[in-house]
Amino acid sequence: MKNLFIISIMSLLTTVMIHGQKKLTGAQKTNFTRFLNKGIEYFDAERSNDALESFKKAEAIDPENWKLNYWMAACHHDLSSYLAAEQYMNSAKSFMGEKEQGDAAFYELEGKINHRLGNIENAASAYKKAAIIMGAKTAKEFGITLYMEQCELVLKDRKLGISLARKPLAPKINTVEDEYGPILVKNGEVLFFTARRPETKGENLNPDDLRYFEDMYRANWNPSTQQYEMDYAFFNEINTNGFDALSYVNSSCTYALMTINTSSAEKTTKSSDIFEISSEDPLVWEAPSLIRSKGINTDYFEGGACITEGAEAGDFMVFISDRKAEVSGLDLYTCSKNETGYGEVTPLPKSINSPGNETTPWLSPDGKYLFFSSDELPGYGGYDVFYCVNESGTWSAPINLGATVNTVNNDTHFRLTGQNKKAIYASVADQSGFFSYDLFELDLSMGNFPFLK
Repeated sequence: MKNLFIISIMSLLTTVMIHGQKKLTGAQKTNFTRFLNKGIEYFDAERSNDALESFKKAEAIDPENWKLNYWMAACHHDLSSYLAAEQYMNSAKSFMGEKEQGDAAFYELEGKINHRLGNIENAASAYKKAAIIMGAKTAKEFGITLYMEQCELVLKDRKLGISLARKPLAPKINTVEDEYGPILVKNGEVLFFTARRPETKGENLNPDDLRYFEDMYRANWNPSTQQYEMDYAFFNEINTNGFDALSYVNSSCTYALMTINTSSAEKTTKSSDIFEISSEDPLVWEAPSLIRSKGINTDYFEGGACITEGAEAGDFMVFISDRKAEVSGLDLYTCSKNETGYGEVTPLPKSINSPGNETTPWLSPDGKYLFFSSDELPGYGGYDVFYCVNESGTWSAPINLGATVNTVNNDTHFRLTGQNKKAIYASVADQSGFFSYDLFELDLSMGNFPFLK
């Protein structure tokens, strides 16, 4: 959902005033306004890091200006530094004059910050203020109504005493950077995951968000230390200078699917495409090959592919694409798979593909269950994990896995491990004040889930 920052930018650009208690000279006022407005321009261009630097220059001149503190909060929220965002938002409210009040964008941001931090009562109150200012129709259009419903669901489950059942999958591997896409093979002896770390191949920054490109990683279980230890050599010849993400490995570790996007680095792909690796020996992998079957890879984003392994009615693939982005965001698509290739590609039903984004699908080997994440189907906030049941070739309506799995932030890349009713997934969590994706495992034995029976 688009927020209301962009709606307020023009009015804020033309009405910037100096409201802080500090007495400023004419030159200071001019410089303050210049740095503030430049920062807003950067923020509007989705250059949050540059915006933050400009706002810091304005902060050095007048730290008690409430509009500056609001925009500092917006930047920190955009950069997933939610605790800092909360501090600046509180400062903005305290420095606001008695005759001044925030607009809808102000209260929307206050709601989002508190939502991400789990301060649900405060979030719900701020969203309500934003909705009143917007009116019911606009509030629904900009997702405020959805956010309010998410808050209601969180509060409902909290009253029922439902709580998270997760714990870190690999504490030594989780960092302040993003780690996601966990895959366990060989009875948990090998862990694959994807991350955006400084040691990424080529050490290049993505020009769109000024963060490192993503690479695939392997870690091996050490029974002596009871920890996963990194094996950096495994993907050394496979990772590119662009985006590389592993999404599927078969049970024998002789076939894998991955998403590769080198359009900003090596320029060997136009966008994100699905590649495959086939090998005769387990975990003896060489360079991946682009899947060239008609309808799978297009000029749009494709990725996150997974397949069944021994489905009764025949194996099939599910993957994500934004080829219909003018109607919705990322959607799930499927096609059959056999020894000769892939069949016709079709989207999953509209009951699954919402107007928002659906991502990170995973299929049970028998094809009976599909797990995925959505940011618009009814949930708690951000991306929630859902599952559907395949009933004679027809998918059931999505079912939210509930508050034992899902949080108020993004929860993705869910998959069962096949051992002791456990699952693994990625979830956004606090790492030293910065919220990033980490790897988690779940004990689902206490849940009444049909896929565990």
